[in-house]
Amino acid sequence: MPRKELGEILRGADLITPAQLTEALSLQRTYGERLASVLVRQHILTEKFAVTYLGRQLGVPPVDLSKTEIELSLLDVVPLELCERHLIFPVRVEGTRLQLAMADPLDRTLISEIEFKTGVRLAPLIALESAVKNAVMEARRALKSGQRQINPNVQKPRGEQSPAPAPAPEEMKPVPVVPLEEKERAVFETLAGAPLARVPVPHAAVRVPAVEEVQTILAVDDDPAVLQLMEQVLQSRKYRVVTARGGREALTKVRETMPDLVVLDGMLPEVHGFEICRQLKTSERFRHIPVVMISAIHTGWRFAADVKEKYGADDYLEKPFEAVELLKRVESLLDRAPAVSPSSEAAARQQLKEGVVALKQERLDDAIAALNRGLAIDQFDDLLHYYLALAYEKKGMVFHAIDHYERAVHIAPDFYDAITALATLYQKQEFWRKAVEMWEMALTATRDEAVRARIKDHLLSLL
Repeated sequence: MPRKELGEILRGADLITPAQLTEALSLQRTYGERLASVLVRQHILTEKFAVTYLGRQLGVPPVDLSKTEIELSLLDVVPLELCERHLIFPVRVEGTRLQLAMADPLDRTLISEIEFKTGVRLAPLIALESAVKNAVMEARRALKSGQRQINPNVQKPRGEQSPAPAPAPEEMKPVPVVPLEEKERAVFETLAGAPLARVPVPHAAVRVPAVEEVQTILAVDDDPAVLQLMEQVLQSRKYRVVTARGGREALTKVRETMPDLVVLDGMLPEVHGFEICRQLKTSERFRHIPVVMISAIHTGWRFAADVKEKYGADDYLEKPFEAVELLKRVESLLDRAPAVSPSSEAAARQQLKEGVVALKQERLDDAIAALNRGLAIDQFDDLLHYYLALAYEKKGMVFHAIDHYERAVHIAPDFYDAITALATLYQKQEFWRKAVEMWEMALTATRDEAVRARIKDHLLSLL
């Protein structure tokens, strides 16, 4: 069945008016950009949510260029002219690969061509077309002025010029929660996205990029020496290794990279490794990922058996471990790892859609039921937690709401709306220290100086 267009999905869910859609489509024709990019410029969508759910739809990791600091020295590897011609932009080096923001990360012919021209292995990321164009423009300006870094941002703060006309962003009110109708805009792009063009190429003509030739392993440990050892050992067998040093970072990396296997320390800051393992193994979307738990504190075969039974770990290693033993366990699990169900992500998105529509119609019990069904499939979806928290808050179940706002922030530490909603709830419950902590966190989650000034003033009033 053909995939619906973004505008059709938005109208079908009654999340955008015919006038808004008509205006956006008119701007799309005028500026020749995809609909998602136009809606971001109009401040109807945020870039974060647009790329996150386009990425989930396409199965490609996303990059929000508005929140990314880019070293322009990377343009020595991928020249600016190449970026402009193909709508790509180098982001950072991760392990042995260069992460490349692309308007169409499914264009394997282009990926192969760039790998051949540059001699580097690429990890494609989905980015908004308008964000890539803006990054190219900002890079040209920065290079002329002698700058070596840029922070491209399509959604310009008030007063700055943007290539396409857009209304000023909404004012941030420091204490009250942002009204529900404004927050619902954040999930427009979760329902679908404008299809990216795919150029059919004969199979023999395509060299599959390196990113799909190797399996990805997420290694998690708060000890830098242990993490470096695991990375070196695993890379020696040509695995692609992604690393994390804390619980929140590990949760983010699981969602962004969908690793083939996780090597996970039991004792981590923020969120314990055993809890992360439990969440993975009770999630329909992630339970197929093998998990090797490691620990220097909890030892003995009885404890290993308990960890496998209680938390669902596939294997258990005690520290210090031999490199040969780690490789043996990893290779054994990867050989028998089952494939992920392609329908699970779509099912979670459908529950999110049903929950948000029910929430808008004030059918709170239906919303809570749908969002909980979605979390049974994917416990790592920050938006499912966020909208479930909204539903609980509207129902007066404050501590349930706090719990799910907290989970959303654990998964996505820069989720500004969840942070400010949580800060407001803590403040209403007179948990002053937690409220201050959340408002301080909100300061780091926004780059808008006017908003930052208001938050600082509000913090002063609490201290």
